[in-house]
Amino acid sequence: MEGKEVVYILGTKKGAGKTTVLNSLVRDCQGCCITSVGVDGEEKDNLTSEPKPRVTVSTSHFVLTGERFLNLSMFEVLDVFSYNPIAGYIVLARPLIETSVMIAGASPAIIKQLTDKHCFSKILVDGALDRLVHAGILDGAKIFLVVHSVGSESLKIVKKILFGSRLAKPPREIEATFNGLAGVWGINEAGELVKVADSCLTIKRFGEQKFEWLYVSGIATKSILGLRDRLKICLANPLAVVEPPDDFDNIYTVNRILLEKIFINQSAQHGLVKALRCWVEDLPVEIEDALSIEEV
Repeated sequence: MEGKEVVYILGTKKGAGKTTVLNSLVRDCQGCCITSVGVDGEEKDNLTSEPKPRVTVSTSHFVLTGERFLNLSMFEVLDVFSYNPIAGYIVLARPLIETSVMIAGASPAIIKQLTDKHCFSKILVDGALDRLVHAGILDGAKIFLVVHSVGSESLKIVKKILFGSRLAKPPREIEATFNGLAGVWGINEAGELVKVADSCLTIKRFGEQKFEWLYVSGIATKSILGLRDRLKICLANPLAVVEPPDDFDNIYTVNRILLEKIFINQSAQHGLVKALRCWVEDLPVEIEDALSIEEV
């Protein structure tokens, strides 16, 4: 993904202000492509029925969304991807006029195909709250996080993203050995590659064999990450952890992510900025008031 900038906009709860941040990025980014792993740009929230901000695009933008959400008289279809039962075919399209748009239906596989086939100034991905793991599928992805409060649920999300942002890549020879593997694999003391299980969830015990490295392509459980005291662990997805440990020594990832910016609503909760600065003190993360970027 060298030379291709992919930005995921994530929030700690519904209504945190993700769409406001997305619209701000769209206004400032000519030639970018906008997509979503959830649903964004609808007139009303499909759960609460409350009005939602619309996503506005111009002729200098591109969108990746389901064909059923597009007024095709206002868009030129440039490419067609796989079929989604709800959204129809997922299409890459360019607006013919400035218009609002609903973006939905993109999967991790389609976003990967998009980065391989097309070149944009930037790809902006609206991330759904229940699909946080999607932001860890591409090496080098950047994250803009919209934080609503310092409550327990927000803390869980922030902690997971900070954990993923602090992980380094493994040595190149180790990364090459694990490239393309699915499941859980180990490298033993003799340097041999051994299949351990199809998933962390199906591991019962390791037996007598000792490993120097363990690779996890899917979800990583707390018990697996607890093995970091006796071996090195490499994750395919740094956000696919059930519960991130406080200590990330001996844990690596093949897909590095970067928490680049945090947006907050300073009027929402007293002490939010102070708490966030403590959490990110070792990372070069900007913190900005989301209200300052709202379109007037």
